[in-house]
Amino acid sequence: MKLEKNLANQRESELEKELKKLKEHITELRANLMDKETEVQNISEENRMLKLQISKSETNKSIVISEVVTEVEAARAAEREALRRVEVVMEEAEKSNKRAARVAEQLEAAQAANAEMETELRRLKVQSDQWRKAAEAAAAMLSAGNNGKVMERTGSLDSNYDPVTGKISSPYSEDIDDDLLKKKNGNMLKKIGVLWKKPQK
Repeated sequence: MKLEKNLANQRESELEKELKKLKEHITELRANLMDKETEVQNISEENRMLKLQISKSETNKSIVISEVVTEVEAARAAEREALRRVEVVMEEAEKSNKRAARVAEQLEAAQAANAEMETELRRLKVQSDQWRKAAEAAAAMLSAGNNGKVMERTGSLDSNYDPVTGKISSPYSEDIDDDLLKKKNGNMLKKIGVLWKKPQK
């Protein structure tokens, strides 16, 4: 895109230079045209005076006038051609400006898309950090739950004492301990779910 923009700027500069040259050429042609018209007037006046003096000068006068008229017409044709070229140059300059505007729009759109991607990446990073923290919290909870389970079973085997109810029971109370542990694990999973569903900032 930068190369295309540089090329467009270079082309526009070249067109402006050519336009300047054409304008100078038109100015010169117009000056020549005025000179020729003045010359025609002078010749016509001279011929009018000569017509009174010498009848033979009619032929020469017609030739001179014809040549001058031809030159004037040629100058006018050159002016028309120069004007046509100016119009072409102006059209090219307009097209170049439009291309430059399109390039600028494409660049702006690309920058906007890049900004959106950066925003999305930041959002995903925040979400990833939240998931990591939730996983670490879950691992910590599960680790704490497993340690508690070992301690409870150790107490029940050594002294038949249930730390939950505070009562002495038989070694077969492990089934009750398992149910309580499942409930605790269920509560821990609920807490993990809350962490996962926590809205990102």
